[in-house]
Amino acid sequence: YILVMAKIKSCIHVALFLCAGFSLVSCTKWNYHDGGIAYGVHDCSMWDYFKKQPRDWDSTRVMIQHAGLQDLFEGKGEYGQITFLAPSNLAIMTYLFDNNYRRVNEIPAAECRRLLEKLIIPQRILTNDVPRGSRSDATGEKTGGKTYTLMDGSEAFLWTFQESYLGVENAGAVHLWFYIEKFATSRRIYSSNIQTENGVVQALGHDFLFE
Repeated sequence: YILVMAKIKSCIHVALFLCAGFSLVSCTKWNYHDGGIAYGVHDCSMWDYFKKQPRDWDSTRVMIQHAGLQDLFEGKGEYGQITFLAPSNLAIMTYLFDNNYRRVNEIPAAECRRLLEKLIIPQRILTNDVPRGSRSDATGEKTGGKTYTLMDGSEAFLWTFQESYLGVENAGAVHLWFYIEKFATSRRIYSSNIQTENGVVQALGHDFLFE
């Protein structure tokens, strides 16, 4: 029992040390400030970032490769910088299940490319670049925000919304939202501003569906 408790305390100390270390890293060449929502800045390509995080992005990488878009995510493609509204492993697994596929490579390559190109904006976009705004799912009315052209030529409407904090309006966390006509409803980015050398990952929630 004493040995077990000692090991637990040791693990807690290590975790606290790591958290403290991470908190010291705040700014980079991309002027990134860690507000506690994003995973930070990675000095590598977006492709290599995904490769280092297989728990979240393994199926995403397979889908990208199968679609013939690996060069784009390595920073070797037509666009030097991209913003990827990125579906995680779980979102892709849900798509496989809903469409009776067993593996990502069973999805037609052209379909993988079509799905991904609707989630890629060929420029670098951080949350601070997007104006405050809103969109009503009931009426489709938009205010503020900004419209961006996606890689497939269609459009995405992005906006930011700042929560209240302790009853004070516009004092809380800022969240990035987007709307693409293909996906029918407005969706929130759940992990924002994951920065790499050739672009920004704006990670979608695990409940994202390729509608």
